[in-house]
Amino acid sequence: MKVIVIGAGSIGAHTAYRLAEQGAEVELLEASAVASGTTGSSIAWLSQFPQMAWDEEPGKRALRPQVHDLFMEVEQEVPGDYVTWSGTLSWGLPHERKELTELAGTARSRGVRVDVIDAAAARDLDPSIRFDDDEVVFWEPGSGWVDGPGIVRALIEALTARGGRLRTAARVTKILVQGGRVTGVRLADGEVIGADAVVNASGSWGSHVAAMADLAIPMNLVPGRVIYTEPYAGGPTRVLTGPTWGGRPDPDGGLAIHWRGETSIKDHGANIRSAEEVLAAVAEVVPALAGCKVRRSSVGIRPIPPDGPIVGALPWLPNFYFTLSHGGIGWGPMWGWAAARELLHGQVVPELAAMRPERFYLAPTTMGRYADDADHRPITS
Repeated sequence: MKVIVIGAGSIGAHTAYRLAEQGAEVELLEASAVASGTTGSSIAWLSQFPQMAWDEEPGKRALRPQVHDLFMEVEQEVPGDYVTWSGTLSWGLPHERKELTELAGTARSRGVRVDVIDAAAARDLDPSIRFDDDEVVFWEPGSGWVDGPGIVRALIEALTARGGRLRTAARVTKILVQGGRVTGVRLADGEVIGADAVVNASGSWGSHVAAMADLAIPMNLVPGRVIYTEPYAGGPTRVLTGPTWGGRPDPDGGLAIHWRGETSIKDHGANIRSAEEVLAAVAEVVPALAGCKVRRSSVGIRPIPPDGPIVGALPWLPNFYFTLSHGGIGWGPMWGWAAARELLHGQVVPELAAMRPERFYLAPTTMGRYADDADHRPITS
């Protein structure tokens, strides 16, 4: 079976690798460069706290405990130094401590080790951090972080070793459909590539790729700033998640920092104007950053489908498969595993029932507003 996978980010690379490992002939197409999208602008955190405490749709909740196990399977199969199980130190604003403590209790009841520790114990775990003496810190030893571009490169090397093919600068402009099935894709240069199935793993471009098959699949796009500092000495060795930012060591010897905003529990909060402002805010907690410079800054466009991931195919187009999800670093192995089971082996993964793209056609869905709608609201005084 020949499968085209569109998008060489984390999810696309995991999906292409797993399909090839399960015996498919795989062609991985990337419009620009490998890991050049959100995968390359992420702190790539692997964690089960507070995630395992969330009130999620039952299928996703059932799959979540397997996320780390599948990642560890990939580690065993695919050579490379791309995962660091460093543990995570988390803390919130004073008014958030009660809720975080309750979330920690729920996570523990679901099998996740989360220790509530004081500032002295946190400083012992990572002396680089300046905690107030009354700080309450949550320690998750079984978590870590991923070198996003590094794992994508390793997966692609494993893909090609199994006969798969990567093509960069291969921009898809049309999904070819005939008789209720996808037959391949057309590229910007006019080349047609035939296939038995196509996987849309294009992340923030997922709605555009779906539209090439005459499908209206909505996607919320949330920008997030990530900065990477120059190498420096004496920095954190753990993943850190504070009230307004998250950070982790970078393979180049600096710190990768994601600006979150105003809260460690709810939605992303306040925006920030520059990478230098991010660095100054983090240096208040990590004194070793004083005088350090920003090496790189980027804004990752996070694909967040309405009501959760989009995984699976539509009944009337069964060989056009979707693997579109927020959290693509952690969920990448899971969605690759699901695609292989369903596309190659004809199995049905029941936990994906609420994630199918068909949900956008079963009930009224708010697709958005026309650009000029906001300009024609009634004026009230």
